[in-house]
Amino acid sequence: MKRAILFPLLISVVCALVLPINLGKALSGLKKVGETIRPISEEEEYFIGRAVAANILSKYPLWKKEAMTAYVNLAGNTMVLHSKRPEVYSGYHFAILDTDEINALSAPSGIIFLTRGLVQQTENEDELAAVIAHEICHIVAKDPLKAIKSDRMKSLGAFTAAEMTSGSSQVVKLFNNTVMDISGTLLEKGYSRKQEKEADLAAIRLMRTSGYNPEALLSMLQKLQSRETKKSKAFSAHPPAKDRCEYVRREVGKTGCSTSPARVDRYRIARQLSGI
Repeated sequence: MKRAILFPLLISVVCALVLPINLGKALSGLKKVGETIRPISEEEEYFIGRAVAANILSKYPLWKKEAMTAYVNLAGNTMVLHSKRPEVYSGYHFAILDTDEINALSAPSGIIFLTRGLVQQTENEDELAAVIAHEICHIVAKDPLKAIKSDRMKSLGAFTAAEMTSGSSQVVKLFNNTVMDISGTLLEKGYSRKQEKEADLAAIRLMRTSGYNPEALLSMLQKLQSRETKKSKAFSAHPPAKDRCEYVRREVGKTGCSTSPARVDRYRIARQLSGI
């Protein structure tokens, strides 16, 4: 029994004599390893999201129609309260991009853009809510952050908060590349089919919980499918609408929720005030 205890002790003593160790460096190395796998904080996600949003706004101007912008924010923030991630650093923000393209984009930390072309396709508040719910669910799942290449994600995790704000050329380059990873996914490459399906199904659940008719998601997808056959750029970074319609139809068929006449009227007024 004594030999069993003394043997590993003897090995440790010999190693200490033969291989001297700088304890400070060892602890620092262990700390770095731990930080490499740490998740990005809410504050870090916020600053990445702002940079991604700025990049998007450098390509598309905002549509400055106060009535519809306020409407989108009211509907969006109402659903956010029923989501699985009701709070993010600095809160959720919704805006409309002034372009005929039909698209919706969700930057990290709750910054969501709809295009004017997409809003013009919606006929009622439920259809508008369907699109917003889908983007909220991307934020809840942190899908935008998953667009960061794995090597850059590890590098981000290895930096301390002090290093991230140091302004060094290495950090600036890493940050810029991270922003481009996410921007490229949102504007060109798109999310994976799995991520899109999960966001669609989660959007149906969120719409039910928020009192919206989930059939509106199906009607929006059917509109997009019709435009796809005309070789439009509608949701060009998304999977084919036909594929999405199939599983959304099955899921929506399990429940029923009527569209409120009051919502129809107030949305009609908001469209008129915005010149739609």
